[in-house]
Amino acid sequence: MSLKQLLRPSNRRVRYLVGLLLVGLFCIQCIPGTNTDSTVAIAKTQDANPKTVEQKVLNLAKANHIALLEYCLANYGRSYRDYTCTLIKQERISGKLGAEQEVRAKFKESPFSVAMQWTRNAPLGDRVLYVDGKYDNNMLVRPANSFLRMLAGGAVQRKPDGPDAMRNTLRPVNLFGFRCGMEELVKVYVAARDAGDLKETFGGFAEVAGRKTIVLERYLPAKDDYPAWKTLVYIDREYLVPVCIEGYGWDEKLSSRYVFQDIQFNTGLTDDDFLPEANGLKVAKKK
Repeated sequence: MSLKQLLRPSNRRVRYLVGLLLVGLFCIQCIPGTNTDSTVAIAKTQDANPKTVEQKVLNLAKANHIALLEYCLANYGRSYRDYTCTLIKQERISGKLGAEQEVRAKFKESPFSVAMQWTRNAPLGDRVLYVDGKYDNNMLVRPANSFLRMLAGGAVQRKPDGPDAMRNTLRPVNLFGFRCGMEELVKVYVAARDAGDLKETFGGFAEVAGRKTIVLERYLPAKDDYPAWKTLVYIDREYLVPVCIEGYGWDEKLSSRYVFQDIQFNTGLTDDDFLPEANGLKVAKKK
């Protein structure tokens, strides 16, 4: 068909031209944009205009951390069902800063399920499994020491927030994960705001384990209800989750640091992935 014939008006040719135009527009929209330090790559949201979302996130980071965290929580609820990651954690317990620990973790939202395996500097237990509603809401813990493991006859059951557990961590396993972490941040933010104690500021941009983030800084006075003097929250600019949270006490010393890296979302984890035998755990027989 010649160009002259193609351009000659007819219903069929008009429909053909319109179809080509629509295909071209679709292809243009599918071309990925570029990302610089002055822009934010946003995870899937219900907002129609990505540029509006970018500006909204930056504005909230500079002016309203509570609203930003609530926005991230809403996005998390829409976008993610499960994930695997490596957690690097370091905590000050009873005034002593512990060694940095490395933990491989997998998590599923429903039911709330966590499996953790320590690969560096394990506490008393080197593997932990917790599934909401299972084992009387206890966690299964495999003793790190092989002799103690033999004496126990396998994994022992412990309360997630019981005294044994809390001697080795600041956050129990039933509060693990991005959603619980953001909810806890919001809770403290709101309490401090309502008390007139909240000081928040935008900390700019940073890179955490190869991920681009925006930084939220929060300062609180020395009160028993508050966890730290300064808290730094690093929000992943694509995932919209905190991939690092650092806390500093009123002596300005590090009190806690949690870094999430190698994150893989929506991997298709099932209940079978949180069975004891799938995580190297043997349930001790009740005597």
